[in-house]
Amino acid sequence: MKIKEQLIYQSTCTCFHTKLPVYFYGLNNGKMVVLFACNKTDFAFDTTLKWILAEHEDFSYDYESNTIFTNGSEVGMAEFMELTDNLEQRVKILATFGNFLTNTEAQQYFNQNVYNMLVTQTQVQYEIDYY
Repeated sequence: MKIKEQLIYQSTCTCFHTKLPVYFYGLNNGKMVVLFACNKTDFAFDTTLKWILAEHEDFSYDYESNTIFTNGSEVGMAEFMELTDNLEQRVKILATFGNFLTNTEAQQYFNQNVYNMLVTQTQVQYEIDYY
């Protein structure tokens, strides 16, 4: 199945520890994924960044109707934005990308490779289902 994505929300004010925007995408397979950048290591003096692709465990997405769900209930956009900006997010990391020295470098990578990063989700899921 060819992956189709819809950018649902982009925020700079979430619980994710990043100075870059956090991107929430709905996919045509019913899942919602999150792309965000964070420090590559926990060492205080190492400011190297990486992008993380994670499956959101609290939300799902119906691509055809452009509808967001949580626990089987439909969630409006305003409520979704409030929940994602104010609550800790439960996510399952699927893949990491890059080794960036600056925020600008990380954002440029995102701008050029976002689709390839999202397609990785289907490859990872296939490998999980295979085993």
